[in-house]
Amino acid sequence: MQKFFENESAQVYFDATLDTLFLEYTNKVINHEQFVVINTAVLNAMCKLQTVKFVADIRKMGVISIESQKWVVDNLLPGMVKHLNGKKPVVIQLMDASEIFAKLAGNKIKENSQNTIPDFQVLQFTDRAKMETYLRSV
Repeated sequence: MQKFFENESAQVYFDATLDTLFLEYTNKVINHEQFVVINTAVLNAMCKLQTVKFVADIRKMGVISIESQKWVVDNLLPGMVKHLNGKKPVVIQLMDASEIFAKLAGNKIKENSQNTIPDFQVLQFTDRAKMETYLRSV
């Protein structure tokens, strides 16, 4: 595991066995500014790697503002697409079905990204083992 970023709310790391960049929220995000710092670290890490696979583990993320959701759709995802130079990204949200606010934010990001970026798809999983199986297959 190669770690790129860590603070009290999240860590960003690369799992070479899955060839995947992970953003794992370990606690609730404090505010929009912290959210942007975390997700800027994601974009910077993605630009250093050759992978097309990204997982946002949002199970402990908490409530994310509309402003933060918009930042993902307007900045993070287009930045990833630009970096990949025509390669199709594999973007996954790992969710806890019982965390309703994280699930709502995740669904809104998924919906808005598909409306903003042509042919863009965000996959969602609630089972980490099934997600890892999928990542090994792509």
